[in-house]
Amino acid sequence: MDNTTEMEIKLSASKEGVKKLLDSSLLKAAMVPESLQEKELENYYYDTASYKFFHEGIAYRIRKIDAGYIATIKTDDASQGGFSERKEYNVPVEEAAPTLEGFAELGLELDLKKLLAEEELQVLFKVLVKRQIRLLQITPETLLEMAIDNGNIVVGKKKEKIEEIEFEIVKGTKGDLFEFVAALAAEIPLFIEPRSKFKRGIDLLSNGGDYADIEEKGVKIDRTGNVETEFKKLIYYDIGVILEAQNALRDTAGLEDADRILLNRVKRLRAVVNFIKPLIEQQDYEYFHNLLVEIVDPLQQLYVLKRFMRQWDKVYKKTGTILKNNVLTDRLEERRLEIMQTIKNQIESGLYARGMFKMLAWTENSHWQGAEFIQLEQFSLCRFRDWHKKLLAFEFSNEMLEEENAREMRKIIEVMVLVRRSIKIGTLDKQSFAYMKDLYRHLKILNFDIYGHKDILAFLHGSNSRVLYRDAGLLIGWRLSEMPGAWREVQKSWARLLAALKSKAKE
Repeated sequence: MDNTTEMEIKLSASKEGVKKLLDSSLLKAAMVPESLQEKELENYYYDTASYKFFHEGIAYRIRKIDAGYIATIKTDDASQGGFSERKEYNVPVEEAAPTLEGFAELGLELDLKKLLAEEELQVLFKVLVKRQIRLLQITPETLLEMAIDNGNIVVGKKKEKIEEIEFEIVKGTKGDLFEFVAALAAEIPLFIEPRSKFKRGIDLLSNGGDYADIEEKGVKIDRTGNVETEFKKLIYYDIGVILEAQNALRDTAGLEDADRILLNRVKRLRAVVNFIKPLIEQQDYEYFHNLLVEIVDPLQQLYVLKRFMRQWDKVYKKTGTILKNNVLTDRLEERRLEIMQTIKNQIESGLYARGMFKMLAWTENSHWQGAEFIQLEQFSLCRFRDWHKKLLAFEFSNEMLEEENAREMRKIIEVMVLVRRSIKIGTLDKQSFAYMKDLYRHLKILNFDIYGHKDILAFLHGSNSRVLYRDAGLLIGWRLSEMPGAWREVQKSWARLLAALKSKAKE
């Protein structure tokens, strides 16, 4: 790592979590003796009135230190999952006034004067923090600086609280850092802070700052690139999206929408793990597959339960004047709260953070078997052919798919759809892929809205309520009445896709 590259991860925790962190035996064992320091930092961030630096991906800061000042330029970072890797250039200055001199000599290639085009730099906001610093020797090779920041971003009369934990690599590897954070997350609920202080200040300046709805910008994939390199980029990106989305689940309001916020994101990562199975060690595959299944299961249960609730609401509205009592709604609501509590327990136990950081460490440290000379496109096309063969084994005519077969068929198509969306490579043209997505949609209806009678009957366990049994019977009856129509839609979608698959199989 060169001395202009800053590699760090930003995290947050509750006040109780920070206290547990400082009392952690893991942290105490790693702490370098007598390395604790406390500082008060006064930072000023600059840009032009038209935000020329910001739009160029540059943060310009002047920090007051002791009797002097340091002017710092940080370039746009490769940031995901709270981890950022960016260039940092520091120039000592005598006063709190911005300068453009000295950065080129440190290696900054951008012509700052040309970029500004004579526009003036002005103070946008200030950041005042009290910082505790500790050095941590987490492995013989890797030394970290841990900083706990408490303070405020100040924009005029507006303030935003800062409570952050930063781990910066002084020397060593990202893999060691991720392993260490994963181990901490097993003891303390940790969340990432996806925005830098500069970005948070910009958001506050523009009345932004709400990142509960995650904006996914995607990741650039090189079709001709090495399969390991490109899929690791995708894994890195997906993990970052999951960790960022997890922040929205810190309160009850977020938990109510946990399936909408996280389910497809985790499924996408699980699909990638299933897709690359031939390249990775069996024990690695089993560990991460089981981890993702453990995360997906309650999210999927919540998703399916909501579909139950919407269905029952339709049935009840049609028969409510006759039924009067609505016992099933109360039971469904109880179950919804139970599932939300399970998800909350997973987060508080560190399952998400521990698992995702463990996977990031594996992504950094693992070398995939036989992947050195394989292109992404070459591998992907071969794998898609394998999955097409699995689908062809489900060929049927007028005979209805049994529930288990419909579930397996949906899972196969799910992997194909989610992976192809991510890498934009496949053996189907756009029209054929549209057929596949259409079949996927109709199979979900068959699986979640028609089948699943056992799931409905499970709500009856432990109850002697005749009204509850009556309501469950009505819901099952309604679903059975919808079965012929749902099945016809599956048949139509399958016939179109089957023709496309067989055509490709002949090529």
